[in-house]
Amino acid sequence: MQAIPSLIMVILSVLLLGFSTKSSKINSTVSVVIPAFNEEKSIKHVIDTVKQVKDITEIIVVDDGSTDKTHEIVSKLDNVILLKHNSNKGKGSAIKTGLKKVTNDVVLFLDADLIELNKIQVESIIKPILDGEADITKTKFKREAGRVTELTAKPLLQFFFPELSFEQPLSGQFAAIKSFLDTIDLEKDYGVDIGIVLDADAQGMRIREVDIGNVVHEMSTLQELNIMANEVVRTIVDRAVHYGRLTMMDELGSSIRMEIMGLSLITFGIFGLFFIQFITPIVSVLIILVGLIISIIYLIRIVRMSLKMYKQNKVPQKQLFNSFMHMHFPVIVSILILLLIMVSLVGSVSISSNQISIEPASKNLVISTSPDPSSGVAVRGPYTIENALENEEHLIRLSTSALDTLQTQYGDYIYIGGEQYQLEQALDGENDLIRMPEAARSQLELSPGTVIRDSNLKATFKDSYMVKNIKPNSEVLFDEAERNNTTVAIDVNNTNISVGTTIASQVHSEKILSVYVNDTLTGKTSAAILNDTYSVYVNSIRYKSISLNESSTGLIYNGTYDTSTIKVILEDSESNSTSVFANEDSLVKFLNININNSSLTGTNNSTS
Repeated sequence: MQAIPSLIMVILSVLLLGFSTKSSKINSTVSVVIPAFNEEKSIKHVIDTVKQVKDITEIIVVDDGSTDKTHEIVSKLDNVILLKHNSNKGKGSAIKTGLKKVTNDVVLFLDADLIELNKIQVESIIKPILDGEADITKTKFKREAGRVTELTAKPLLQFFFPELSFEQPLSGQFAAIKSFLDTIDLEKDYGVDIGIVLDADAQGMRIREVDIGNVVHEMSTLQELNIMANEVVRTIVDRAVHYGRLTMMDELGSSIRMEIMGLSLITFGIFGLFFIQFITPIVSVLIILVGLIISIIYLIRIVRMSLKMYKQNKVPQKQLFNSFMHMHFPVIVSILILLLIMVSLVGSVSISSNQISIEPASKNLVISTSPDPSSGVAVRGPYTIENALENEEHLIRLSTSALDTLQTQYGDYIYIGGEQYQLEQALDGENDLIRMPEAARSQLELSPGTVIRDSNLKATFKDSYMVKNIKPNSEVLFDEAERNNTTVAIDVNNTNISVGTTIASQVHSEKILSVYVNDTLTGKTSAAILNDTYSVYVNSIRYKSISLNESSTGLIYNGTYDTSTIKVILEDSESNSTSVFANEDSLVKFLNININNSSLTGTNNSTS
């Protein structure tokens, strides 16, 4: 989870800082500083290796109180500046001593015990800086040791500085621009390496970790590792305090937690006001007020303590943003969530002459339990009513999700106030809009800007009539014929079936209506059947009136038209629906089968 605020910090840092870190090649030479303590076995090899690198023009060795022949060996080498401590003062002190003598703009630091160091490794360390791609380069490499790194440095860095992710943060081989090194206080001991990395991150330096392959070090004793671990831990903790990374353990951390609680109460109160029925409006308002008071009190405390801490610790300006994000990230997220909720509520405000109404319209998550593989999970609504487009007085444009809720399809017709309107696809980018002519809006008592929940969409069109075209495609017909061992006896392009329905206010048991022409399934749809009379039409001529009820099933019509046989079958469904088949007295026809004589292409070959 810590990676999330770190990622956001990186994005915001880029936005705030712009492109100030664009690469530009540095025309400079390099100085190398080599701190050495009793390294008589390897110091000459390290110096001979760096002399092979043409960009290195200055070699500085700091003898940190060696008692072996280190000083004697280095003193005999040409073109090497040798500095000496009378006693062992620590790696950091040796680096500080050498840095004072550096004359180049780029400084390379190397340990003196690198037995198998080679020219390519040295060049790979300084190349990103010379190419203008980094301000600091540190190394990672393969070796047997690394116990202090894994057991102390990495866990502490992950806790206090989660935005840093280096494989080997304690590597003693690194390079940096001198202008940066001159601005920081170097540690005197083994904490110098990690201290430089943390300070570089605080100042917004570009840090690059370079893989230099295999490196052979002399193994340190447990006593030496113990000293090194203590110095590394002290440095990381000191930087954590300096850069405000311990705040979650002190009074500021407590204030941040209280601020989050206050914001959470406000959010819960708003949610309860609109969506939780058992919480009364008075209780919801009280919860919001309590949360608001807590939030204001602790927000003031957080601001005061943060400013005080930044002034006391003299946090660099670039680090100010990083520390602020790490300390206050939970509060920032909570405030953003609250603002999003408030914005959504503002969008639900409607103002009339004598009242202000706030009714948030939520989305509808629909999880289908149908075995149909095309069904699944869908998020529908809410929908906003808008004016119809010019010259579309008889079209209603809506999204596929609204279409699914109304259980209809594009090309179908809806009758509102006796007027016929065709349903058409919404324009690109308007899936949350329903464009409707003024006459239809007036009949339904809707105005532009009205927001309708998906669950209320059917109720909005209550008592409106639908005419659905249920002609299947040719592929469906041939599949059906193959299963029944028949030939396709009709031309699908010249046989049209429409079914009339109305939208009821109550849910009823759904029936499946199937129409067969010449024993070929020609159309199928579903809606509810009530206790009423229904008429079957062929080519818009009434052929038969049928009395049906909610328990009716089986063959409800069996007739002929010229040489065509027509069968209508009603089956039970496991679903419920607010769509009801139109009865005999309705504005639209229950079932109308349009058959063109030229569509008859064969006869039933079934032997059953």
